[in-house]
Amino acid sequence: MNNLPKLAIYTPEDVEILVSTMKRTSLSFLGKMFVNNDISKHHILIINQTDKEHQLISNVPNVRVINCQEVGLSKSRNLAIKNTVKPIFVITDDDVVFSKDFAITIAAGYTKYPEAGFISFQANTFTNKPYKKYNNKERELVKKRKEISLSSIEITCKTKDIVENKILFDERFGLGSYFKSGEESIFFQEILSHHIKAYHIPKVIVCHAEESSTSNPGSNKFIRARAAAKYLQYGNLSILWMVKFLSFLIRKKHIKVSSIIKKYKEGYQAIGEIRKM
Repeated sequence: MNNLPKLAIYTPEDVEILVSTMKRTSLSFLGKMFVNNDISKHHILIINQTDKEHQLISNVPNVRVINCQEVGLSKSRNLAIKNTVKPIFVITDDDVVFSKDFAITIAAGYTKYPEAGFISFQANTFTNKPYKKYNNKERELVKKRKEISLSSIEITCKTKDIVENKILFDERFGLGSYFKSGEESIFFQEILSHHIKAYHIPKVIVCHAEESSTSNPGSNKFIRARAAAKYLQYGNLSILWMVKFLSFLIRKKHIKVSSIIKKYKEGYQAIGEIRKM
């Protein structure tokens, strides 16, 4: 009996929330984020991208702060990942509101799937509607299945798996970077390429405003970022992927047939640009 493996049991104490923000000088913004929870019972790391005139200081033992003068959301995420100290981390922004007992939900997920290095959860809007269309089936996420659309605020990871495999966000992608979105899908593909077990649990952990224009599949910014990200995954075959993707956008009425040549040029140009970077 003594030779049986010890089961991993995680609690909220094992979870650290990695918050990206800019030019903050007060911790007051955390009040809204944790309005449904006791903030004193959560471990928080804030990355404050700022200047020398706007420094954030924490005198709260469970809240750590790193002020930096870098620009770019992916750089902020990466600095947080490099400095997290808990077994599980949650990626988030300063404009969300966490659901009641969200950390219990996350810890329970990793207790249920102790082999997991990545678990995605779900988000609602502030009107209590799904943040986007979700597959509500609890499941393992694998490469062979239909492409998964991820938002940063849904992502949680096991620190050991991410740090040991040196997985970080691609800093060419994300708000404040050359390509304004797409960093989540590249990050996730990197996780799968290292054979890290990934799961989706259809439970809401956070609320956020409705998706922005950078998440609009028909926008030039989205098409450019998506095409560049696919080049990293497929190489020159991404040019053929563009045809399939644009056909999908037309079918879903995200773009008009009359705009297909212009949209293709946007994607093709982005592929050329990422090749040179």
